[in-house]
Amino acid sequence: MKSYVRIAIAVSMFAPAAAFAEGSAFSSLVGAAGLESAAAVSAPAVSEVAPAAREADADILDLTASGADELAAASRVDGAAVFELDGTKMNNKRNLMDHASKALGLPGDMDNWDAMIDYLGDLPSFAHNNNILVIVRNAEAMRRANPQLYNDLRDVMLFAGRNAQEWSRGAVQLKFVFVF
Repeated sequence: MKSYVRIAIAVSMFAPAAAFAEGSAFSSLVGAAGLESAAAVSAPAVSEVAPAAREADADILDLTASGADELAAASRVDGAAVFELDGTKMNNKRNLMDHASKALGLPGDMDNWDAMIDYLGDLPSFAHNNNILVIVRNAEAMRRANPQLYNDLRDVMLFAGRNAQEWSRGAVQLKFVFVF
């Protein structure tokens, strides 16, 4: 059943917010899987890992490697652009900025969180795709090496995703997965 729910999440990740409403097909699927609500699916799996994620949010998920692989495959089938970052290469802010810039194919260097928020928000225009999934592999290594940096990155990604969706009036969907 867990695999079925992951695929449903992938299919619904880029759906409008109405898809998550009570009584929706997704909500019914979540109930059938034995979860309490759609919010339970999107809440971080390891809640103590993500204090920066101050609320359950479908824009950021914590998954196992196999779950992330399934989600990436299903997202690609749905036409999303999928990017991967490596947490082992992001042990300090400068390394994080350099690695993210290269891995995401950004046209310039980032030197602060505001620049990263802007670049992430513009990622759909660089990727020529309004549906973007960014997977952070080895997230536990990053969290252990630098917990504050890890929390800051989660906050930046959450903020960038919300900004992009708001600026585009819902046309852009940025989703982020941290792999544990």
